Amino acid sequence: MLRDRVGGSGVWRTSLAWRAASPHACPRTYPGAVKRIWATWILSVSVALLVLAVWLYTRSSTVVTVDANAWEAVSAVGTVGATLVALGLALDAWHQRKDAVARLVSAWVTEEYTPRRDRRAYQRKVTLHVANEGDQPVFDAQVSVILGTHDTPVGPLTAPSPIAVVPPRRALTFDLSVALLAHEDSYKPRAEVSFLDPRRRRWVRDGSGILQRVTKNPKWETLSGTEHERQIGGVTLNNPMVVALAFLGGLRDEDSPDVAALEALLAPEAEGWRSIDWAELREAFRRYQPTSMVDYPAPYIARVKLSGDPSLEGKVVAGYGHMQLKDWRFLTLTYVPERGWRVFGVGASVPPEAILFPDGAFPQDG
Repeated sequence: MLRDRVGGSGVWRTSLAWRAASPHACPRTYPGAVKRIWATWILSVSVALLVLAVWLYTRSSTVVTVDANAWEAVSAVGTVGATLVALGLALDAWHQRKDAVARLVSAWVTEEYTPRRDRRAYQRKVTLHVANEGDQPVFDAQVSVILGTHDTPVGPLTAPSPIAVVPPRRALTFDLSVALLAHEDSYKPRAEVSFLDPRRRRWVRDGSGILQRVTKNPKWETLSGTEHERQIGGVTLNNPMVVALAFLGGLRDEDSPDVAALEALLAPEAEGWRSIDWAELREAFRRYQPTSMVDYPAPYIARVKLSGDPSLEGKVVAGYGHMQLKDWRFLTLTYVPERGWRVFGVGASVPPEAILFPDGAFPQDG
């Protein structure tokens, strides 16, 4: 059973996690390349048979007498071979047309290091790109960023989930720099993207760039504890999931909420905390557990989704597509570099335009 340590309460609680399938979750195939290899092979055999037929014909007048039936057999084989080559090339062209839109959709991550304003160190900027170089839009794009030496999927991060439309000949960009501070092993970041083409067929281009057609629906399955820990990230105030777990632990501590511990985790810019009824909030959130994926509607805003369905504890979504939760709540957190993440709101998701930050929260670039 998958378990999380929640704050300092000493209580172990199961949790719900979501992940996109690993790039290694299913075998990789190259259907177009395989068909071209077969077509080349058949063409080579046909050419060899044709050369043999010509040789037999030239030799028939001098040394070898070729039976008419043998000559007809060789000619028939050559004709069949040529027909198979034509059929193979036609089939390959059909496959090329079928995935013409999907082949031009991709996602990748770039890193850039620039000097800080004080010129004493470099700062890292990480950007997610989602591009459609075709002439038709694609829809319902779902991105998952993959990190580190273990190919750990950490979800869409700052990309919307889903991206409703990726317009033709457009590249969308999303800043991942703050989101990746939560993960110590963020080596070699890359991305996979699944999407629907205009004919409503789902495709996925994995983190290695391989394009595949998706024919199976997503399903719930159990996630290993080690992978879940990697998805959560490091124990730091730069990790919104760690702050969310500490908040829930303080809320459920012993017989009553640990108000002193909770106040240290709150964003003071949210005025509603002054009148909160902690006992009532504790009861309202008693059965809700966090998912392991954090989404970022803006670079300095994070949302942790809480599931209220006990039957899904310890389960993850495997595959591509949508699996909707029937009962959920949100923790909304804000980030200020000098203090890390703090809880701004609980319950419904707080829209970015309704969130206040202290003066100077957003540092100057460069």
